[in-house]
Amino acid sequence: MIKSIEGVRGLAALLVALYHLKIGSDHFSLIRNGYLFVDLFFVLSGFVIAAAYGNSMRNTADLRAFILRRIGRLFPLLVFSTIVFVLGSNAIVLAKKLAIASGHAGVLNNPGALEYLVPSFGEILSTLTFTHALGIYDHLILNTPTWSISVEFYTYLLFAIVCMFLSGGARIVMLSLLSIAGLIISVWASVNLHNCIAEKGCLSLTYDFGLARSVHAFCLGALAFHSSRVLKINVTAVQITVSFGLFMLLALVDHVSVAAFVFPVAFAVMVLSLAKDSGPLADALKPALFQVLGQRSYSIYLMHMPLLLVFENLTKRANGLVSNVIILVAYVIVLYVISGWTYRFVESPLRDRFNRLAARVPVGAGSRSV
Repeated sequence: MIKSIEGVRGLAALLVALYHLKIGSDHFSLIRNGYLFVDLFFVLSGFVIAAAYGNSMRNTADLRAFILRRIGRLFPLLVFSTIVFVLGSNAIVLAKKLAIASGHAGVLNNPGALEYLVPSFGEILSTLTFTHALGIYDHLILNTPTWSISVEFYTYLLFAIVCMFLSGGARIVMLSLLSIAGLIISVWASVNLHNCIAEKGCLSLTYDFGLARSVHAFCLGALAFHSSRVLKINVTAVQITVSFGLFMLLALVDHVSVAAFVFPVAFAVMVLSLAKDSGPLADALKPALFQVLGQRSYSIYLMHMPLLLVFENLTKRANGLVSNVIILVAYVIVLYVISGWTYRFVESPLRDRFNRLAARVPVGAGSRSV
């Protein structure tokens, strides 16, 4: 395990969670544009998956084992977090109904929102098959951050197929073409369909063209891994440069929306510079706190939206700096604790069970669990 990669994964998960909380978004571009750190997740996935499986995808048996491991990594927590989100949403509606019935409607922020969340058969089926962000719906459904899990799963499959049929330079060319194609589609959809130049939010593609966004960034991550094996770089200079570049991009993207399209490339360069786990940025990401955040990153990412069912009501009531800071700190602490529980009791044991199933499939040498 590359500790700095683990650390940056945890930091990215926390930033996405803070982006949805919204506290500080008026003052800090890092939070206001936190949606862009989903692309860092895609880049990291491309790097890690290419490192773990790039040389072990030789036949259909390898592919089956790979799919089992990916399902084991994504599926259990996706289902669990979605169930928690639905139950939590309905618990809040029930509490509102009880408050109104007892004459306390005045304490509610939105007393009119009294409709229970009942997932349709299509929503359940598409969630269970990872297809809910493949253009089936014209909106995000249920536990909304799971859109990225949907597109990432099918990006995994695309990568596996490429690895089965291509190797060496041909694979590099194909990954490059796929990344370019994903970028072209992402730019077209952002500019022409989402009108992001005028309304901002370029690259904020989810339920409609999220797959193109995922393929673009994931393939950049895979290319970063391949580059790390042949390129010799001054990691200190690159890490300082890319850190400064990301800082400048965060300041620029509020005024020049199309700057958002540069972030996946900047993230790929950053991950490339961390490949040897050395340098000032790598050292900054190695402390134990970042390692724990990295370990729990998937749980942080999927459990923060159910938690927001409670905390978004608190943010509406917050008045002043002190109350906002208290809510922010409480949110982070509770999310940290909950993500520890779900990692220990849901994510890790069920992932290990799927990995044991995958181990029974005869695969080529060199594959490993991630």
